[in-house]
Amino acid sequence: MEELFALIVAPAVLVGVVGAVALAVLFHLLAPAGTDTVSAGAWLVGIGAVGGLLWEWRFRADKKK
Repeated sequence: MEELFALIVAPAVLVGVVGAVALAVLFHLLAPAGTDTVSAGAWLVGIGAVGGLLWEWRFRADKKK
């Protein structure tokens, strides 16, 4: 459980989330009226978090070998 928690708060995951939040804000500002920007932003943040998690997991696994 500790390893999972350490992986979730890893810098790559946080960078992915912050970058995705920036993209979500940009999309919210530039999207035409009537576009569902909340769900699109949530998808972007989720994809950013998963991308950062996979990035961290991939390179953490290489360090242990």
